[in-house]
Amino acid sequence: MAKLKFYDVSRDYIKYLKHYDNKIPDIDYDRFSKFFCGVVLQIDRYNYFAPVTSFNKQQRTNFLIRDKGRPISSIRFSFMFPTFDQVLTLTDFGSKPQSYKDLVNAEIKYCNQNADKIYKKAIEVYKIGVTKTIPSTTPAVISIF
Repeated sequence: MAKLKFYDVSRDYIKYLKHYDNKIPDIDYDRFSKFFCGVVLQIDRYNYFAPVTSFNKQQRTNFLIRDKGRPISSIRFSFMFPTFDQVLTLTDFGSKPQSYKDLVNAEIKYCNQNADKIYKKAIEVYKIGVTKTIPSTTPAVISIF
């Protein structure tokens, strides 16, 4: 099973996707840019990535990331999308404040300690989305790392 990592996705690719799906999240914010956790799901040849956000309330379609037992952020699977290597770069947190780097390190550590739960949640949410668009069918091949 591959380790989960945090990635930046090309602004041009995000802009392109927004033309087809209004659920694609914005990535530019005042202080920091949104980054994505991946690969959270692989369907056929498509790798899916989901945004990591400061939203820390439990919902049916997210996975809470905890530090010392308390929720600090989440992976929002209702906003995951497929992408390809050419539009991804590993997120570089080197120039960020130390407190932010500490937060991100806690997040990625928790994600990798709970990778099986993350993969299961990604499949669950994917099936919800597929069921809404294709009556009574689910993908024939779902493989996760």
